[in-house]
Amino acid sequence: MQAAAAGRAIRRATTFQLVFLTYSVVCSGAYGLEQMVSAAGPGLALTLLLVLPVLWGIPISLACAELSSHYPVEGGYYRWVRAAFGDFIGYQAGWLVWLANLMTNAAFAVLFASYLRYFIPDLGTTGHYLVALMLIWGTTLLNCFGIRLVGTTAVVLTCLIFLPFLGLTAGGFLQWTHAPFVPFAHPDKTLAAAFTEGLLIALWLYGGYEKLTPNAEEVENPSRAFPIALAIAMPMVIGSYLLPTFAGLVACDGWRDWGEAHFTVLAGQVGGAPLAAAMSIGGLLSNTCILMVTILGQSRLPMVLAQDRLFPRLFARVDLKFGTPTPSLVAGALALSLLAFLPFAALAGLFSLVQVLAYVLICAALLRLRRQRARGQAPAGFGSAAGAAGRPFRVPLGLPGMVAILLPVFALTTFVVVRQLWPDEGLDLKAIATDLLVFASGPLTYVLFRWHARRGDPEGNLGGRESSLGV
Repeated sequence: MQAAAAGRAIRRATTFQLVFLTYSVVCSGAYGLEQMVSAAGPGLALTLLLVLPVLWGIPISLACAELSSHYPVEGGYYRWVRAAFGDFIGYQAGWLVWLANLMTNAAFAVLFASYLRYFIPDLGTTGHYLVALMLIWGTTLLNCFGIRLVGTTAVVLTCLIFLPFLGLTAGGFLQWTHAPFVPFAHPDKTLAAAFTEGLLIALWLYGGYEKLTPNAEEVENPSRAFPIALAIAMPMVIGSYLLPTFAGLVACDGWRDWGEAHFTVLAGQVGGAPLAAAMSIGGLLSNTCILMVTILGQSRLPMVLAQDRLFPRLFARVDLKFGTPTPSLVAGALALSLLAFLPFAALAGLFSLVQVLAYVLICAALLRLRRQRARGQAPAGFGSAAGAAGRPFRVPLGLPGMVAILLPVFALTTFVVVRQLWPDEGLDLKAIATDLLVFASGPLTYVLFRWHARRGDPEGNLGGRESSLGV
């Protein structure tokens, strides 16, 4: 492990690369939000895109910035929650976000194949799946060569992705002929139903600020780099979603037709075939980029769980040259290959429910660890990594202020859970059974892996928080 760590230290990402990696893992262009407009209604969709960053994105981003600055350890959010609440709760946070990442990563592969239909209309169901499969394994292979290569690739792809959206936004505003907020909500649905459908996609769009924190030890000066990257990426994300959506609505009619890959249609209406082709290429690049970067963050979680004896030991292995967790990358690619059978909307819906509950644990960990610092208590297990930056970033609010800005996160989480389980049609027993299976998998796998670890270590030296987190 020391040789692997040394190899990884040589290939650390810069702060500049982390800005683009963070932007890519959260957004990577507005691709994927189109269905939100037809599901919720144009006015409600725009309102959610404008308001949700304040109520959801910014609070979570600030929480991740402070935690990553004070505790820049490999494993990120999982180890924060583990230090605050112990092995069992920490494992649940790690397991839930890992599942959520698998679901959303599969959605990006599905979207990639959808945008490819512009060039290959007769792709077919089998062809659609095979294309998604090629993207999954191609981006997994790229990740095998380390974070530095992924970071450089993200910078190049992001610059290319911006270009067609700049053309659509400029052309859309010049052709302003429609009222973008009319109708406000979908006229054929109740306001609650329209809001719920739009919110689930919006939460997916504005999620992901924690995804790269498991890679903290692979970034130069992470205590400083993560707050800077999150602060720059947030306005980039908001602008990337809001401006082209607004421009598309004011220039083009037919908001009911917004669906997968609809930005290509809008680009064709605004700028003709050349802009439509550029938008389709941008869609391919965007989903490649975001899948590539989310795999980067996702793959480190099984590795650190295995190091903490909460996952099979095989996943702790890393490549000695590039420091990448090859077993974790391969296992993730196999899981994504199965999930790519599901449609995009189903994947986004599953992601939202799992992700919101994991964010509650991250926010709760911030409040608890901050209270421990106020009492002069060193959080168990972080060792010299805690406060290693000298003057780490701290949100300039006291504990009551932090609770106040995090309250909308808890409120939105409660709303999502209630609406997912009890929609307008009544209690959804199938959804309840599915959700119970998903959440029960956390405690079940925890017991299984702990039992397996004890079998391999009959003397009980499982590696407590002090030894496993003091990196």
